[in-house]
Amino acid sequence: MTNPGIAARIAASADHAIERTCPRCSAPILTAWAGRTAALHVTADPTPVNLPGEIQARTEGRLTWRLLVSTLGVRRIVWRDPLTVPHHTHPVLRDHRCPPQPVQEALL
Repeated sequence: MTNPGIAARIAASADHAIERTCPRCSAPILTAWAGRTAALHVTADPTPVNLPGEIQARTEGRLTWRLLVSTLGVRRIVWRDPLTVPHHTHPVLRDHRCPPQPVQEALL
């Protein structure tokens, strides 16, 4: 019998992509620790982008990631290397940015 608290801690510390909602804008996001060496904490939009969307993301200064799914269904987010762009068929994700908040106009 496993302890659910310990299992939750192990899952939280793993590099598996976890579905959550953004605390600022309530949009769906994927979070994960990308890479085992650099250990970057990634917050990405869960909707994959196509090549024009990836080019637009890069011109906006956004990072792009690959979503790897194992045969067991475990999802990992890894760095999108620009040198291997045409060689991979994994879905491409871009980092999450909250939409701009409406600015209240000055009251007269």
